[in-house]
Amino acid sequence: MPENDHYVIIGNGPAGNHAAATLRQKDKDAKITIISDECVPYYYKPRLTDFIAGEIAKEDLMVNFQDVKDIRIRCGQAVKRIDPDSKLLFLQHMEKIEFSKLIIASGSRARVLPTMSGYADHLKFVTSYTDVMEYKEEIRKAENFFIFGGDLVGFKFFKMLNSMDKTVTIMIDPDAFWPYRLTRDMLEQISENLLKFNTEIIVKDEVLSIDRQNGSYRVKTRKGIEKNVDMVLSFNGLNPNIEFAKGSGIDIDYGILVDEYLKTNVDGIYACGSCAQIYNQAIKSYTTSIGWPNAVVQGEVAALNLLGDHKIIESVGQKYFDLEGVKIKTTWWEDINEDNDA
Repeated sequence: MPENDHYVIIGNGPAGNHAAATLRQKDKDAKITIISDECVPYYYKPRLTDFIAGEIAKEDLMVNFQDVKDIRIRCGQAVKRIDPDSKLLFLQHMEKIEFSKLIIASGSRARVLPTMSGYADHLKFVTSYTDVMEYKEEIRKAENFFIFGGDLVGFKFFKMLNSMDKTVTIMIDPDAFWPYRLTRDMLEQISENLLKFNTEIIVKDEVLSIDRQNGSYRVKTRKGIEKNVDMVLSFNGLNPNIEFAKGSGIDIDYGILVDEYLKTNVDGIYACGSCAQIYNQAIKSYTTSIGWPNAVVQGEVAALNLLGDHKIIESVGQKYFDLEGVKIKTTWWEDINEDNDA
């Protein structure tokens, strides 16, 4: 490799860190930089609810990942745009960073439904370390909650609140798993299985208004349900973090489009993790995957292919999450062939 090779990775999650570790294992001399808009190093997102509940300490959120030694990690540095022709990244504060090859592993952010955009200032999210540090104490002190949506993170958060003896109303939205969608049968099965919890479940309804009143919130639905709560939380799936790639010439749909080798349409640029839409030869279509194990494998494969390998991405062992008796697919490489697949 040339002495001036500089591999840059956008994203500090499992895909980005395992990509960096693989690059370092295979190329001992190259310069490697991870750039993240988050203010903290690599951490376990699945443990955030345990941290809120007080079951683990703050330091237990951090991943002790020794394989990224001799790799520069720049936290709190948002990428504003990419110029593939000049091989430059422009950061939010207008610093320019040159790269030889690039891996986009920028993950996703909380999704707000268009119908809820007018109430965005009233909605809280707990999908990142920053969210949790901002709202942890407020969550612990609050007694009444309204959860809108119900994706995988939302149901884990709901169970945490239930274990803390909080009063919870949950409105399940079939679009909360976007780009997946719950069918009517799946929605009914989830609702039935949630009856074991001490909560109120709302289905086939919509939020009509959310008003802030004396430090609390009044939520009204189209079917006339009214709730006074301390916090309103939104869990409606995730949107890929890819604004910086728009207009760069990199092909984009709702995520970064890549082939089965995780390569974009631009030479030397790869994408992996939840920000990527991967082409599947079997179904002749692009789709995404979710879950930590998938992100790890994709990061490693993207790095190997960036270095000249030709590995086709394959699925990991876990094909779905069980959500209150309903199986939600986490990947698309093979069918589950069971009832209630999503």
